[in-house]
Amino acid sequence: LANLEGALAAAHKSVKKSPEFGFGRARVAELEFSFGRIDAATDSAAKALQYSPRNAQAFALNGFLFAARNKIDSAIQEFNKAMEIDGGLANAWLGRGLCLIRKGQQDAGREDLLTAAALEPQRAFLRSYLGKAWTDAGEIQLAENELALAKQFDPNDPTAWLYSALLKQQNN
Repeated sequence: LANLEGALAAAHKSVKKSPEFGFGRARVAELEFSFGRIDAATDSAAKALQYSPRNAQAFALNGFLFAARNKIDSAIQEFNKAMEIDGGLANAWLGRGLCLIRKGQQDAGREDLLTAAALEPQRAFLRSYLGKAWTDAGEIQLAENELALAKQFDPNDPTAWLYSALLKQQNN
């Protein structure tokens, strides 16, 4: 937590020095969101896009902010904007995939999660969500494979361990 607080303080310092630094504003927004400060994150993301209107990560963050407010269609629109700017941004694919799954479009959502994992194959978090999606689809072997990869890539991330426990409990 102290590292996140320090990172947020540094990000605030950078935008104080350079108020029109859009990428710095996007970082402030991400960090504010990590603390659950949706309003502060939304304000910072808007400023990020004001100064850097083609910042794909800022659009993806907007998507997550809309999703946090349960505005799923608006979230999907933001993720689509991010992908139009940078089709290789795994966060945009992740976010849209999670939103599609939330809307009941499991197959389309899982395809987006597959794309996210293909774009950043060693990112444990993406593998964990893909493993969860495979679990929900009843594809146990695929789920176990993804969760094992996630644990291998980042054994300290609890996400894969949680989803593995849920999978094990479901299969007992």
